[in-house]
Amino acid sequence: MSDGRNNVVDQIPAQIGRYQITGSLGYGSMGAVYKAFDPLIKRPLAIKTVRLDIPRSSPQYRSFIDRFQHEAQISGTLSHPGIVTLFDLGEDGGLPFFAMEFVDGRTVAELIAEGERFKPEKVIGLVSQIAAALDYAHSRGVVHRDIKPANLILYDADKIKITDFGIAKLAHTDITHAGALLGTPSYMSPEQAMGEKLDGRSDIFSLGVVAFEMLSGQQPFPGPNVTSILYKLVHADPIEPGDLELNGLLPQKWHEVFNKVLAKKAERRYQTAGAFVQDLELCLGSWFSGLGNEETVSLGAVGDVVTVEIKQPAPLPLPATSRGAAAPLLDRDEIETILIPKAPQPEATGADSLGAATLVLDASAREASEALPPPTLIAAAEVTALTPLLASQTQPPDPTLGSQSGFPQVPPAPRLPRPGIPLPLVLGAGAAALVALVVLGAWVLRPAPPVAPGVVATAPPALAEVPPTVVPPVATAAVATSGTLRVVSAPVGARVLVDGRARGRSPLELAELAFGSYEVRVEQPGYEPERRRVTLSAEAASAELRLALKQRVAVTTGAADFVSTPAGAAVSVDGKPAGQTPLRGFKLQPGRRQVELVLDGHETWSSTLDVTAGETGRVEVRLRPRPAAPPTPEPVDVSRVYPNQPGQVDTLARKLSGASPSYPSGRAPRLRSGQRVSVLVRFVVSDAGAVSDVVVVESAGTLVDDIVVAAVRGWKFEPATKGGVRVKVEASFRQTFLGA
Repeated sequence: MSDGRNNVVDQIPAQIGRYQITGSLGYGSMGAVYKAFDPLIKRPLAIKTVRLDIPRSSPQYRSFIDRFQHEAQISGTLSHPGIVTLFDLGEDGGLPFFAMEFVDGRTVAELIAEGERFKPEKVIGLVSQIAAALDYAHSRGVVHRDIKPANLILYDADKIKITDFGIAKLAHTDITHAGALLGTPSYMSPEQAMGEKLDGRSDIFSLGVVAFEMLSGQQPFPGPNVTSILYKLVHADPIEPGDLELNGLLPQKWHEVFNKVLAKKAERRYQTAGAFVQDLELCLGSWFSGLGNEETVSLGAVGDVVTVEIKQPAPLPLPATSRGAAAPLLDRDEIETILIPKAPQPEATGADSLGAATLVLDASAREASEALPPPTLIAAAEVTALTPLLASQTQPPDPTLGSQSGFPQVPPAPRLPRPGIPLPLVLGAGAAALVALVVLGAWVLRPAPPVAPGVVATAPPALAEVPPTVVPPVATAAVATSGTLRVVSAPVGARVLVDGRARGRSPLELAELAFGSYEVRVEQPGYEPERRRVTLSAEAASAELRLALKQRVAVTTGAADFVSTPAGAAVSVDGKPAGQTPLRGFKLQPGRRQVELVLDGHETWSSTLDVTAGETGRVEVRLRPRPAAPPTPEPVDVSRVYPNQPGQVDTLARKLSGASPSYPSGRAPRLRSGQRVSVLVRFVVSDAGAVSDVVVVESAGTLVDDIVVAAVRGWKFEPATKGGVRVKVEASFRQTFLGA
């Protein structure tokens, strides 16, 4: 739930509002985020607070708090499975906070930073969920304005939620100042970068950037700094990743989709996030093309995954037969055996005496026949049925017969009854003759086989004498389309889920499962779940999984990561040394633990940490430097007279009583209007506060000087101090008289 910034906290509070804080989750766009527990509802949640270095009396502070509260109010109107839910809003000791749904997962930004490369099909699933949540928010007039990997939390392997509507705003409300730049530059829309008014199409642009990065591992508008990125957002086309085809992506469709979703003008983009996802699927090429015409058949275990791959030929066109049914046809490239009618042998008599010869073409004969027009195709079912029949009825060759032309000796065929169906209904008269000519031509070109000594070769019968043959109807067996899966586990009674749907408990046999690939998950309380993939096919119509579940080791301890700035602080837990920061995965017993971090030259940090079995908490602390000790004061010389000035003494001598001097009007010359005279005297204030050693520095005449000196000598002072000791100081006083 962090936004990817490596911030630290000064201290993790034990409680905010009624919520008990159990750990730190990092920083969001508004401030610190903590994991917490609601003792009233009895559920975990996340607490988000505002942490500012702005004085609370500042107008900027009030403005920020208003925007924080507005964020909460907007987020509270959204209720969607793809959006983090807001539960509560409050303030604790002047610290505003709101409580929201806790999502136990990791951000897409964290996964990308660790080098995660998402499979294309997974990206489609995740982006589809984000798009549904955005379309929902846009329908309610809410624009997120900061869609980026750090605000997308992936959980349960294939589910995702949008968090941090911290700078979202209602479409009809504008609480931000014109030109305010809110959001993350790499994922901004051009109109957002230029400070223009935004709508949902800005989020769709940002979603396009996220999808681009998840699929290709690159950002569409990279740059070394913010200025470069913003310029490319507004003026440049997105980059072209260099390994699209290698990753199973179609370059032409990629350019079409991403040029549209990342269009500079909002009106040229997809108008809904859902429309973008529909076209995005088409970029994935082979992932959506299904199986090819053939797959290699194999059955084996790879790691912990059992895979059965199907060899399944593509369906061929089915022409109508004379009885109105359809029979599969064979292309001439797939036919290795061709049936041709055979003329009657000398010993066979009558028009009903028919036979068939099985003629296997070698490669040269097939190549010669390629140049001729293709023959009429023979029904595959009939070829398959007739071939073994003819083979079983063939008689051994007569050794008294030879060959003069190089044709192989063909034994006589048995008589077949005539059901009254002429051959043209099977082959067609013209096509049958063409097939015969092609075959005979190929055999003429074939070198004659050696003739055994004493064997006389005979010429083949003429095709003109071949009477029509009759093909008896052959029943076609039904094609299986489903199979059986048996699941056995140790221990028995484990729950079996097929493609996420519970189907029963082991041992379990599932019949009538349609051919295809299934994900099987077997789970039992107290044991680690097992996951396998099984494929049923015509060639492997049954499969059995035997799984030995591993007992789950009971987790009795928790753990914590300790990080400090600066590093190297000594960590102690419950008064016992634990190590120095950074300290990762330190094992702790469940319960509340007292933690202390100590580093020379810094103030000691201490707090409590709630430890939960099986969970790892995180403590991040910025240690405050300890104020430098004041320098040792110089010894105070009580006999010395110090200047009555700050820095020379700790406290200045201050007048407590004494009359001010008056001008001697009767004795001194009268002052005309605007005329002035001044007397400046310097004197010493003793450590008892008495005045002595008064000296006239600037004179206004003897009469006036004497009046001023006499008045100053009668003053009483609070003595000056230095180092906690009263000292003598030298002070000065100027008296000015002004004529009326």
